[in-house]
Parts: sequence; C-alpha cells; structure tokens
Amino acid sequence: MELSTVEYEKKGHIAYVTLNRPDKLNAMNQQVHDELAWIWADVRDDPTLRVAILSGNGRCFSAGADLSGGAPDAPYRYDGRYPDISQTQGLYKPVISALHSHVVGYGMWIALDTDYRIATEDVTFWLPEPQWGIATIPAGWFPKAMPWAIAAEVLLFADRVSAQRAYDVGMINKIVPKDQLMAEAEKQANRIVELSPVAVQGMKELMVRGNSLDYGQIDRITGDVQTRVMNSEDRKEGGRAFVEKRQAVWPEG
Repeated sequence: MELSTVEYEKKGHIAYVTLNRPDKLNAMNQQVHDELAWIWADVRDDPTLRVAILSGNGRCFSAGADLSGGAPDAPYRYDGRYPDISQTQGLYKPVISALHSHVVGYGMWIALDTDYRIATEDVTFWLPEPQWGIATIPAGWFPKAMPWAIAAEVLLFADRVSAQRAYDVGMINKIVPKDQLMAEAEKQANRIVELSPVAVQGMKELMVRGNSLDYGQIDRITGDVQTRVMNSEDRKEGGRAFVEKRQAVWPEG
C-alpha cells in the first residue's frame, strides 16, 4: 500500500509508526484510518517485528478527527461504516505510544489503544465532543482504559487532562522531557525485544481476550495460550539460558 499520511519504518525488531499530516496537526481522516489499518496488519503478520512505537510528526501527536468540509446541519444516521479506531485488535505485539502536545479526540483514542504510553510534560488530553454536540462512538471503550470516574470526567465534562493528571490516574506510564521522548520509547521497546516474543505476545493476548470475560472463560483461554507458549522453542531456549547463566537468544519468527 502506498502511504501518504502515516510513515512506517522497520528497524530490527521494532516498527516505527508515525502520523504524518503535520500541516493538519495530524488530524485523522479516512486515509489515515485506512493506512493505520494496513500498517497494524503488517506489524501483526511480520514475524521479525516484536514491538511498535506510535508517534506523531510536527507540533502535536494528533488534533483528533479532521472535521474540514463537514455539514453540521445534515441528518446523521450510523450505517456501520464508522472508522474502526481500535485497529490493533488481534495484534498481540506490544505497541508503545510516544505522545507530545495535544492528544485530542480520535488521537486520544488511538493513544489509549496502545499498551505503554509515554508523554511529554506539555501533553494535554482532551475529548471535546460534548462541546460540539457530538457523542463519539469510541466513548463506550473508555471505561476499559481508565477508572469509571475518570472516564466520566473526560467524557461528560469535556475536561482537559494534563500530563501529570493523566499519570496520577493511570492513563499514561511515564512523563519525560520533550527532547527525551523518542529515546525513552526506544529504550522501552528494546527492553521488550530482549524478552521472549512468544511469551510477551501470549501475555498480551491473555490481557486483551480476558478483559471482558468471566473467570471460567479466562481459565480456558489461559490453558490454550499457556500450552502454546510452554511448548514453544522460546521456552526451551529460555530454560537453557537460565541454566547456563547467559542471555537468551530467541528464535526468529
């Protein structure tokens, strides 16, 4: 696929995914959604990739949906063709987000859809839809990403959330100075690269699939995933490395 709104680069075991509409503050249109969907599928299917870093070029991570050309008086009816923001569904490789400046609307959604979130000190999260008379469909997912009361604060009051507030309530993992953002993201990505890819992806699969299930269903899924991981070459190499007191060398693919 020819990419024009998102940059995609592979370096070793790390995928770099970068929103690239800086003149539009990385506002998300259908082209961005389509390109991200293609990229996440490629990350999923490339056996050499173990982790991805999501970031944004220019002045901010993302100003949200591209509303240019909209018709506010036009009738609206949901027809099932709404962009699927949770495009990492089924991607069990970890995704790290490197966030700076404004993280708004859809930009906030895709940021919260990542697994490990790093933000600069100037980050502001904001879901402004209630100010514009919009009920955003992804709002139904927010209570899964943060405590209910915090989701209500974000969704019902249209409050801006600072980096410190986001860290305090568990929306992000770390705050760093702006000039250290990508270095920190790469540091955390390389920590994941050193671990067993089979085990890491198994852990994320259990997190994702077990998030909305009861304990009995989780137990059955755990048995399936654990059997696959425990019978893998990674488990054998991990055991040998432990006995021989050396760094494990994980099989490719």
